[in-house]
Amino acid sequence: MTEYIFGTGALAVVVVALCLGWPVYNSVAQIDDAADNNTLTVEQCIDATDDSADPIEEVMIEKDMIDEGLLQTKVTNSMCEAMLEPVTDSSLVRRLLAAQNYMQEIKLIKGAMHEATGKAAARRPNRYSSSDESLIQFRDIAQTSEEVPARAQYEWVGGVAPITQQAAGAASAGEDADAPLAKRLRQKENSLLLGGALAREAVAGGLCGLQIESGDEKWAKATGLFRIEPSMPPKMPPRETEQAGLLVSPLTKEKLKEITQQYSRVAEISESEVGCVKLTDRMRAVLMDPDVNNLDIQPTQPAIRGLSSGKATRWVWKVTAKKTGEQKLVLDLGYDVSGGDSGGDPSFRQLNTPREYAIKVTPLQKPPWWQRIFERISEIFGA
Repeated sequence: MTEYIFGTGALAVVVVALCLGWPVYNSVAQIDDAADNNTLTVEQCIDATDDSADPIEEVMIEKDMIDEGLLQTKVTNSMCEAMLEPVTDSSLVRRLLAAQNYMQEIKLIKGAMHEATGKAAARRPNRYSSSDESLIQFRDIAQTSEEVPARAQYEWVGGVAPITQQAAGAASAGEDADAPLAKRLRQKENSLLLGGALAREAVAGGLCGLQIESGDEKWAKATGLFRIEPSMPPKMPPRETEQAGLLVSPLTKEKLKEITQQYSRVAEISESEVGCVKLTDRMRAVLMDPDVNNLDIQPTQPAIRGLSSGKATRWVWKVTAKKTGEQKLVLDLGYDVSGGDSGGDPSFRQLNTPREYAIKVTPLQKPPWWQRIFERISEIFGA
């Protein structure tokens, strides 16, 4: 019976298309578009090819703000456009962080897709023993029966792997925050299916993508969770040291619980058994000089700290001015999204866009000569 129904690749595609409600001609068009898509590196995409970008990249890698191989990663033109969409100015630091966030999302979606395939292979269910199989099993049969020949048509595009393109499509689909979660989830799943992913990969990748996206949206709406205390010094003389600090409210830990609940809501409407991320109670705070050599910034606590539900969590930095003029500080905040069902290394996701502060470094004005004379006389007779 299986050979009769799924004996040809064409019929398998038709069956899956009817079950999912997406037109086959869209899939063909997407393949054609992908074949014509040029590729470039992340470095070219965010215009970080200038020599002056090298020290900034080194500092951000050293502080674990970006991955070491980020700039050499290959992306398509459409991925480049999606990567730069959140950037509102020309700051290289912000472009690098936006690229890190985007590539991290793709990495998490790919991880969920791989995990779903691994679990399905380990489980090896008897798909033909029951007459009331779930829709996901039915779709899985259709696509798995032609897995090898079907996947042969999805060629690498300029060094970008098919699964990377699929994950990028899922990251961009279903972005309408006002649409129902179920609709957004199906849009992401369909994007993956149109890109050539197996059904089990599509539902896992769709779940992962929507969890990340909806969590980012909740963070974007959050207010009053942290403040700079004391405020960044507006003025300071050169070679002097001032203190800058960050105070994170206990409410932040409650916000993390809300985002975890949002992840659960998305999982409830998904057919996937594979989780994507699990939040922890840890945050990372990094303060840096985007020009690298104008300010010396020394942290007094570790960058990564656990949050408390009973008191505020505080970071403090000592800032020393090395050059005069208006200098900038960039504060990068991230929350830990590591874990998922299979665990993994810590992976921090940026909160909104990094905050930028300006400090005016000006020499102290000497008092007039007559004031200095009186001060000297006072010192002599006072002694």
